[in-house]
Amino acid sequence: MENLLINGFGSSGGGTYQTVELNGKGTINGDIDCERFSCSGTGTVNGDVKADELRISGHAKLNGAIAASKVRIDGSAKVDGDVEAGKLKILGYAGISGTVKGEEAIVRGKTSIGKDCEVEHFSAEGYFTIDGLLNAEQIEIKVHGGESKVKEIGCRRIVCTAHQSKLFSFLTPLISPPRLSAELIEGDQIELANTTAKVVRGNSVIIGENCDIGLIEYKEDIRVAETAKVGEKRKI
Repeated sequence: MENLLINGFGSSGGGTYQTVELNGKGTINGDIDCERFSCSGTGTVNGDVKADELRISGHAKLNGAIAASKVRIDGSAKVDGDVEAGKLKILGYAGISGTVKGEEAIVRGKTSIGKDCEVEHFSAEGYFTIDGLLNAEQIEIKVHGGESKVKEIGCRRIVCTAHQSKLFSFLTPLISPPRLSAELIEGDQIELANTTAKVVRGNSVIIGENCDIGLIEYKEDIRVAETAKVGEKRKI
């Protein structure tokens, strides 16, 4: 099986390859099916990418969908389509206009998702926005660097805490506190801090410091910190 390698300025059509490497400024016109796709330069793909492993350490513009076992973004990527990946790891920046589906999504940089994100495990220590539903079995969020936003969250268990960093602690009065914002957070076990939400609904609910919740609906038990602001609590 052939490899496709673009080191300088160049372009190619789509096709089936073993390895695709974009190290310079390359453009691929058509769908790509390969075992390994990497972009360490500036790359554009006008089509869908199907790969076992996809890695972007440069700057990539993908005008199509991604289907891969592993996706890792260390640089920046804009994806004008859906992403389906067994494991998605974002250490740089990713702008995804469609949906994200897979087993695991890890956000350590910055990402925006235009539609829903449906994974088994979602972990974030960076900044993210999700315009649709975040649906996962397990959700772990450490908010920092401003406000992360998601329209709705549905899960079995969610833990949201504030990222503790002493490096810029002297700037705390000058910057906005880290925060997760959502219209609805629904799950079996919910533990929140630094969160703003219109409605929180769950079996067991713990509301920690720096929370602002409009309505809490709970089935089993609830704990609310003294510093938290809650409009109404309702047992269902």
